[in-house]
Amino acid sequence: MNKPFSILIVPLIMGVLFSHYFEINRYFIFILLSFVIVALIYNIIKNAINQRVILVLFFLLGIFIGINGDRSLLINNIDKRLDYMGIVEETIKGEDDFNKYIVSVDYADNKSIMKEKIILNVTGNDRLHIGERIYFSGELRLPKENTNPRLFNYRLNLKTEKIHTTMSIKGHSITVINSENIALKYRLKSKFTDTIVNTFNTYLSEKNASLMTGIFLGQSSYLSSEDIDVYRDMGLAHLLAVSGLHIGIISGFISFVLSNLGIKRRINIIITLSTIWIYGYLIGFPPSILRSSIMFTILYYSQLIHEPYDSINSLSLAMFILLIINPYYIFNLGFQLSFAATFSILIFTPRIRQGFYPFKNKITQSLSSILGVQIGLLPFQAYYFNNINLISLIANLIIIPIISFSLILGFLMIIFTNLHGINGLIGIILENLLNIEGIMLNWLNGININSFKVFSPEIITGIIFYIILFIIFDLINIKKLDKIMVKVVAVYLILLTMINIYSIINDKSTELHFIDVGQGDSILIRTKRADYLMDTGGSFFGDYNIAEGITIPYLEKLGINKLEGLFITHFDADHSQGVPLILDILDVRYLFSTYLPDDEEMLNSIKSSDAKSIILKENDKLKLDDSITLDIIWPNTSNLDSNNSSMVSILRTNGTNILLTGDIEREAEYLIKDKIIDDIHIIKVPHHGSNTSSTDEFLQSIRPQDAIIQVGRNNLYNHPSDEVLNRYNSLGAAVYRTDNMGLVKVIIDENDYEIETYLKDSEKPKPNLSTYIYDNIVYLMAYVLYFVLIYIMVKISSYKGDEVYDLQ
Repeated sequence: MNKPFSILIVPLIMGVLFSHYFEINRYFIFILLSFVIVALIYNIIKNAINQRVILVLFFLLGIFIGINGDRSLLINNIDKRLDYMGIVEETIKGEDDFNKYIVSVDYADNKSIMKEKIILNVTGNDRLHIGERIYFSGELRLPKENTNPRLFNYRLNLKTEKIHTTMSIKGHSITVINSENIALKYRLKSKFTDTIVNTFNTYLSEKNASLMTGIFLGQSSYLSSEDIDVYRDMGLAHLLAVSGLHIGIISGFISFVLSNLGIKRRINIIITLSTIWIYGYLIGFPPSILRSSIMFTILYYSQLIHEPYDSINSLSLAMFILLIINPYYIFNLGFQLSFAATFSILIFTPRIRQGFYPFKNKITQSLSSILGVQIGLLPFQAYYFNNINLISLIANLIIIPIISFSLILGFLMIIFTNLHGINGLIGIILENLLNIEGIMLNWLNGININSFKVFSPEIITGIIFYIILFIIFDLINIKKLDKIMVKVVAVYLILLTMINIYSIINDKSTELHFIDVGQGDSILIRTKRADYLMDTGGSFFGDYNIAEGITIPYLEKLGINKLEGLFITHFDADHSQGVPLILDILDVRYLFSTYLPDDEEMLNSIKSSDAKSIILKENDKLKLDDSITLDIIWPNTSNLDSNNSSMVSILRTNGTNILLTGDIEREAEYLIKDKIIDDIHIIKVPHHGSNTSSTDEFLQSIRPQDAIIQVGRNNLYNHPSDEVLNRYNSLGAAVYRTDNMGLVKVIIDENDYEIETYLKDSEKPKPNLSTYIYDNIVYLMAYVLYFVLIYIMVKISSYKGDEVYDLQ
């Protein structure tokens, strides 16, 4: 088997993904895996190894390690107040009165357990230090999942670090048991971190020190969110994580210095490899550095034994090792970017370089590498950042050399940390170099060239993209494929594309997305031709901007950068906090409200925006699209409080009526109940389910079939009220809640409507594999039959009949 790990890694990854997305019985997989291993051993004894058996083995192995990678003993203690002991593994940068730690727990509920890491959030306590053994009491919680599709999944992100639970406690709940006899490994890590932080803080400005510290420790938390956004928008996010680029620069520099000092090749390699492995250990071995360390080790070893180095196979071996260590690395952004970038350099760069022939110099080589990476990372850039910057290629070409030289200078500063004279000189050079980098970055970021805002593509879209790339770069030679099969696939894809285009063109459905924005409202209305947003979400408490963290990212994931209209039902913060930001970031044509806000900052943002502000009143009718109208039925007075002055409207489309109520309470309900003469199929429950709304008289008057409550988890107001829930239940109305169902989507077509929820009982449902296949067997059979029919038709059309020879 040529390049064995390059082939075997594919079924392994597929197995890990299967274990994550489907409910699969652990014992069933174990039995299957055992059976396949026995079959493989039998084949080896018979000297008749079947490659298909090996592929199946790695697929089942992927499922098995995926299932076991999701196991946690501490999950059994969720929501129980117990005593714990553990060691502080890592301190995460926090605020003055709030700090976050990774603690390795080895004692729970008076019992010794296998070590397991947790996130410990501590309020009001002196900072803990790495290696300290602590005793604490509290309740473990499951980390939050994303409650809106495609947004950041905190729980999944922690699993990539083998963390399954979190705990939040007050500082007085912690007792430090041992702060003196700290193990050597913790002292080394702490000393290394302190050395880096203190060295850069001493000789560099605050901003430049934060940049270098973040790069060397692989922690972007040292940088401001604004700086991170600039690097991300410019396609330079890979520079902020310790990656193969950093390791290559450092190892190359060490090897160069040692060779010029006359150190023998073998000793040179040993010192270089020891340095990068120790460095990786001291910063916690993020996936990117573990990948590069493995590959450099294989590279240097192949040089020692004078054997050819297979970079693709080495890359696949590194991925195999990492997935065995933690299968959930597959969902880690650093892991994905590191392997995708390296693969792109190895596969695409040589072919791009050929395109620059006959120009061969360092500039074309650098440009080829950057182009290869940029092309290879396009699906990841689109999925995670929803932004493709046209000048990122130039930015990489300019910034990477500066950062590369800065890394060498920073490495020297760490080595000469106690030689203040030398470090003072190096610090001056590095400070000026980073200042130039900052000036260049700001200049590039300020160039008035539009970047592309794109939606987050599906996995199948990414796969198709890479297949097309492989064909373009001649990695898949379609000329060598069976001509009939090529025709079949081409016709199949063309017809499938045409069918999809036809269905999209003729799709007359309307969608309402009740976005989970916590204790607030935000409803996306999607018609065939336009998008509208009713309220932005927001919070009365803290500095967290809901629109920045949830509403806008969700719209970007859908590829929405333009709103035909922004409706604000009223200007309470939980409905309108995001107005200034949305008007600034998105292209909004109209802003609809029933009055203007008193808040001066909010009012100025509305007046200074390009959106045309329109004041609506009772009996106004807006045509959102063909056969889709929004009728304004309230307010008709200004003598009520903010909640009761909320805009109330009825969305009418395809025979379905949806009542959108804002935060009205019993006073407004009493005044509008007689205005609603049509059947109401769906109601957006007023005021998050407060018992001051949804009165019996109001509900008996409109009698909705379904009710949707936008409400935050564990909110301070105890919304929704049990009394209100009972009122809807007594009507026979189905109740949907964003606090435990996440995003609620209403899909309205010409015949009926359907309501889908992202979560079920606060968790993302994991379909059973057999059930999933059974539910989709008709579609699968249709696609297969469709392919077979096309194959038969192409085969018949290609048949020329028997040739006849004239013998006369």
